[in-house]
Amino acid sequence: MAKADRASRDQAVESLYAKETAALRLAENALTRQQLSDVVYEPFREVIKNYRRLLRQTMKVTAVSDSTQLQLRRTSRELTEALAKVETLNTELRSLQQEKDEIFAMAIHDLKSPLSGICGLAQIISDPTLSTPDEHREMGADIHQLGGDMLTMVADLVDLYRFESGPLVFPASEHTLTGFRDQIAGTLSGSARRKRMSLVFKIEPSDGIVTVNPEAFVRIANNLVSNALKYASQGSVVTVSLQARSGELHFSVTDQGPGISAVDQKKLFRKFARLSARPTGGETASGLGLAIVKRLTDLLKGRVWCESELGHGTTFHVVLPCA
Repeated sequence: MAKADRASRDQAVESLYAKETAALRLAENALTRQQLSDVVYEPFREVIKNYRRLLRQTMKVTAVSDSTQLQLRRTSRELTEALAKVETLNTELRSLQQEKDEIFAMAIHDLKSPLSGICGLAQIISDPTLSTPDEHREMGADIHQLGGDMLTMVADLVDLYRFESGPLVFPASEHTLTGFRDQIAGTLSGSARRKRMSLVFKIEPSDGIVTVNPEAFVRIANNLVSNALKYASQGSVVTVSLQARSGELHFSVTDQGPGISAVDQKKLFRKFARLSARPTGGETASGLGLAIVKRLTDLLKGRVWCESELGHGTTFHVVLPCA
């Protein structure tokens, strides 16, 4: 019941109570003026007294009824809110179940191929009649690559759920831009050489120093550069820019790949996102690398976005605040 309706009803009840009380008073005064004997007067007085008691009880019951209705409305509202929370939890549980199913499907699909390749190559190497020592070296390199892909995939899964499992602390410390360049180049220059690609670094200023968490930033940088090397054409150039300006670290990776469609850009940072582009060197893609970039960037209170056009390459930008 609305407040206005309840107030109107309360006013009506109080008015009725006042009228009934006044009528009782008039009746009592009239009886008194009649100067009746106690034997005659006493029953009338008892009736008046009981009627007064009845009126008071009626008012109390009305008040209790209002309180009960108010409590019922409050309880109903709380139940509605609780049901909404339960429905939200159910939705989250369904989402988690779907995500778990996707993990298993991804593990079965994406780990099966490299494992089969490793087993096949190992079988050939173990039989000297099937290959030469030179071929052994090539197959050994292939096994190393396949094993590395599998380890990367497992590491991505472990790291993503570590980053999402609860509050994490990323202490910041001072680092030079050239130091970060050397770490990125040391990790990924081999991948670039295998695809005859060039890694070009641009640093501004050359003696720039930033205060960020090194583990998180290097992981972001490695994921983005690795992604560019994976999808860009063999023999092309990947440009990596590190800039320190206005109390922020500006990092970008530009490739000469096929570009990313507007449709794919909308789901870039989702876990297990499957995009239309495919690795150009037979590498595996877990669909977790960019999700990790997004999660780490958020944890560092930064921002990440992509600029791309089909046929004209892609640039990923990351801006992180420097403590």
